[in-house]
Amino acid sequence: MPVEGIKLRVSEGMVEDARKGIVRVLSDVMEVLELQPNDVVAITGKRTTVARVMPAFQNVCPPGNIQMDGIVRQNAGVGIGEGVTVVKQEWQPARTVILAPVLPGWTLPGEHEIVYLKKHLIGRPVVPGDQVTIPQFTGGDEAFTVEGVAPKGAVVITRDTAVRFKGGEDTERRGQRVTYEDIGGLAKEVQRVREIIELPLKYPQLFHRLGVEAPKGILMYGAPGTGKTLIARAVASETDAHFIHVNGPEIMHKYYGESEARLRQVFDEARKKAPSIIFLDEIDAIAPRRADVHGDVEKRVVAQLLALMDGLESRGNVIVIAATNIPDLVDPALRRPGRFDREIAINAPDQRGRREILQIHTRGMSLAPDVSLDRLAAITHGFVGADLAALCREAGMYALRRGLANYQLSEGFVDDDLQLKVTMRDFLDALAEIEPSATREFAMELPTTGWDDVGGLKDIKERLQAMVQWPLQYPDLFRKFDLPAPKGILLSGPPGTGKTLVARALARESGINFIPVNSSLLFSHWWGEAEKTLHEIFRKARQASPCLLFFDEIDALLPARRSGEGSNMGSRLVSQFLMEMDGLEDLREVIVLGATNRIDILDPAVLRPGRFDQILEFPYPDQEARKEIFAIYLRSRPVERGVNLDHLARAAEGLVGSEIEAVCKRAALLAVAEIVKHNGEIEGNNGAIKARHLEQALAEIQQEKEQSRIGADNVPNRPVRNNVVSGAISRMGR
Repeated sequence: MPVEGIKLRVSEGMVEDARKGIVRVLSDVMEVLELQPNDVVAITGKRTTVARVMPAFQNVCPPGNIQMDGIVRQNAGVGIGEGVTVVKQEWQPARTVILAPVLPGWTLPGEHEIVYLKKHLIGRPVVPGDQVTIPQFTGGDEAFTVEGVAPKGAVVITRDTAVRFKGGEDTERRGQRVTYEDIGGLAKEVQRVREIIELPLKYPQLFHRLGVEAPKGILMYGAPGTGKTLIARAVASETDAHFIHVNGPEIMHKYYGESEARLRQVFDEARKKAPSIIFLDEIDAIAPRRADVHGDVEKRVVAQLLALMDGLESRGNVIVIAATNIPDLVDPALRRPGRFDREIAINAPDQRGRREILQIHTRGMSLAPDVSLDRLAAITHGFVGADLAALCREAGMYALRRGLANYQLSEGFVDDDLQLKVTMRDFLDALAEIEPSATREFAMELPTTGWDDVGGLKDIKERLQAMVQWPLQYPDLFRKFDLPAPKGILLSGPPGTGKTLVARALARESGINFIPVNSSLLFSHWWGEAEKTLHEIFRKARQASPCLLFFDEIDALLPARRSGEGSNMGSRLVSQFLMEMDGLEDLREVIVLGATNRIDILDPAVLRPGRFDQILEFPYPDQEARKEIFAIYLRSRPVERGVNLDHLARAAEGLVGSEIEAVCKRAALLAVAEIVKHNGEIEGNNGAIKARHLEQALAEIQQEKEQSRIGADNVPNRPVRNNVVSGAISRMGR
């Protein structure tokens, strides 16, 4: 064993290693130190701690680095980017370990609770003064400080170790430490926050040497629950800075001058205890746009905040972090360099980010082997971090409810008796109760209709799969060929041919968010309200990406504009829609799907490539398609043997899918009527739909359709739809 250790640079630990007392180094370092996986090493920074060592992956651990989670970094007294000395450590099995809770007010556990807590500490190397965390069933953690060990020195907790707990009343009052490993899916955002906050607080001399003024403020904005407050708490923990959390509404007072005085108190405290971080949560409540508010108090508070952030008096080594989910409501005077030097968007996580968040919130849970975090991440589009935390909590409650159903609690209860495991079914059941925050304001649903419920239309289904599902399934292939997904797809065809049904099936099969928009509900008698609602719909779709935004009867929303109608609501909506489709803000992973049976009255500007890239014409179903549609609508109903679907399909020539569905429903009603006439008694084949029922229903539907067509022909100036549609399609160059 080498006498001296190796100097290594600290980097962020892996999410799966967090709170387990594990560090990772590359294989060449393990060879030099003569280490095997799971050996104990001593890590010396400002203090010395111990941890188990595991080999690191070269793609995530740079040469000369050691990966450590926030708890090990705290035990070693170092931060990310600082140096530590690593050496192999001899250890002994621990006879006794004394733990004291970090948070005050913690009550001493009973005998059975000690068994549960000790189970999660077995194999953990510790030295006096270390902090250890024990995961809870619901995903939380309980932090303890190692007050003493026997024998002295580095020890490893074993099954024979006596673990004793001290009361929490006299413990040091410290909050639970939040580390960077507790933040999932926001690696780039956290890196940008660290650059502007950690460096000025830890190494202000670097800025003095360069003659550059250090950044003083950062504004984080994004949907609620994405992790803005969590990032601020993690940065405060990692930098050991004095952290002042200010909620926006608590600043406001009814007495003259009290609000400004409260703000001055906060900044005075931060200056006295520098280096400090002031976190202004919900800053839109403190500093709204002065042009839009009528109260004198709000304007004075904004002016006071501006003076405190860059007035004549220096605020010293104090950094201000602000968070809001409505950045447009913040006064523009604050959003300039010198006050908030950087604005960072904290968006809803993508699939990879959702998996990291799920991994964080399930690391203390007892998961069954069938739980697939990859599948859960794939089906939770639009979920932010708070939603995923709630999902894990609800899944745990489902498992607990199932475990207690057949078990009687008593004083001698031991958690091992229940054998609690959270299964995939628990997660799927919990998923039905959690609404994604990114789209909560709109009616978002995942349809139950699939491709098996769509009869015929084989070519259209294949084209939609290629345009929508393939970019999601093979993103690397599409990037290689520089082939972006289409922005818009227009479904055109006569009523009842399956346009809405295909849209719902597409959303179901692709597994992405589906936001149906009723075009007629966008209209408002208030000036500008309809355009604002349309903009909000597109903004929410971007947050919930990948997303399918479906406008049924889109001709009501985008009629052709005429000269001299610039102030008309329809013209304004068309202009707003065009700007949303291909304006300055990019539509990423948002596909706009429109359906219409009046393509002739749509505005021509909407139909050009780059907006609706693909126009799919839905034809009348042929005989084979009609047979498939009959089979779909009869498969869940009792049908007499010998019913000839080929004969029905030939007889139903000229009918569309919705009319064939009506035939099947009416035939079922005729069969039920016969049973009711016989006092509800079902004998032999009487309880089934017979061929004569289907033939009678088919004849009635065809007769009603013919009468409807004759009545429509008597209406003057009736547009000839088919010719106009064909002309519009040909003009699109298909």
